[in-house]
Amino acid sequence: MAKAFTLLGALAVGIAASTMARPAAAQAFGNQGDLAFSAERLSGIYFYDEQESQTIITAGIAPPVATALTLPRLGIDYFVIDNLSIGGAIGFGDNNPEHGGAYSGGLIAPRVGYAIEFTKVIGFWPRGGFTYRNFGGDEEFALTLEAMFYVAPVQHFAVTFGPLMDLGIVGTGPEAKNFALISGGLLFWM
Repeated sequence: MAKAFTLLGALAVGIAASTMARPAAAQAFGNQGDLAFSAERLSGIYFYDEQESQTIITAGIAPPVATALTLPRLGIDYFVIDNLSIGGAIGFGDNNPEHGGAYSGGLIAPRVGYAIEFTKVIGFWPRGGFTYRNFGGDEEFALTLEAMFYVAPVQHFAVTFGPLMDLGIVGTGPEAKNFALISGGLLFWM
């Protein structure tokens, strides 16, 4: 009889332990249902060509010779399945002659991406899509490819960095070409 109570007691303890709440494991980036918000192109080294070649170095703010494709952007991406994201970025600039510049306008850049986790902290998130920009009356569609790495020192926050390129395809003004040796930004997801 004591053996039966011991067996029943062990079974009860096992059932109770299996139903107890467990601490949540660290959430990796790129799970189905994740929504990512990012501040992109906050810093970097860009090689830009639109009628004339320029090397543009940014550190959190647009330099006086900023161009439409090197402006900081606000991004939002949703992971429809594990690792696969759809989303885009928007950017606005007001550098018109009244403020000492030559253009004002905006851009929108829809894209798809695929997040690859190397470790719980480091990963690779390549993305591709198109950028439509309208600045100073010039409109253009550009092919945009980004090979971004991320480092997530804490849960739900990461620093992004990597090369990118924008290649003008068609537009009303001169076609632009933008290559970034490295571009950096910030990423938050939930």
